[in-house]
Amino acid sequence: MVNEKLQSVRESATKTVLQVAKVVLGFSSYVDGKLMARSSGFLIDWDERSKAGTVLTSARIICSKYSALSQWSGTDEYAPNAEIVAHLLDEDDATVPALLLHYDKHVNIALIKVEIELCAKIPSFSGDVIYGQEIFVLGRDEHQNLTIHHGRVQFMGPNKFQRHHYLFSGCVINQPSIGGPVIDLNGQVWGMANFPGTAFIPSSIILKCLDMWKKYQ
Repeated sequence: MVNEKLQSVRESATKTVLQVAKVVLGFSSYVDGKLMARSSGFLIDWDERSKAGTVLTSARIICSKYSALSQWSGTDEYAPNAEIVAHLLDEDDATVPALLLHYDKHVNIALIKVEIELCAKIPSFSGDVIYGQEIFVLGRDEHQNLTIHHGRVQFMGPNKFQRHHYLFSGCVINQPSIGGPVIDLNGQVWGMANFPGTAFIPSSIILKCLDMWKKYQ
């Protein structure tokens, strides 16, 4: 699925988007056999020997109770023991079990381990986000079709229901695309889609969280 605003995107940008799309996966979570949530995620690391990859996604994949107000009231409820599956990008619509490694309620990120064959380059993170920069938000819908949202980093701040570390893409991100990467024209990751609407977490926050997780688990 392609957003209508992408009609004028150059061929070079199309190649970049499709290359990064190879590491963008869809995820579903279940409690007692019932679907709880769907989200996107993207590989940030992969071990060739074990064939195990680390995926960055939104903690909402295990969020069992959520509302805009509950972000601040602390009443969000999480189910870290939920069953999580990754949807593979093959003709058989196969799924594989995914293991939750870590989640952070405040920043709203989660790390998931999944065993997968990889034939694509892991995208690198950009340390700085520039206002006005053209960006793409990638994700997978409920049918595992690629979703592409096109926008620019906005000169705006969060409203009273949003976290102060959010930045905004200027394009409306749908629910299944939450957890997908925000990339620039060169394929570098500038952040992760994090909230229905336009909000995303900038790469600088993500890199700090990943560094702390590696050091202190």
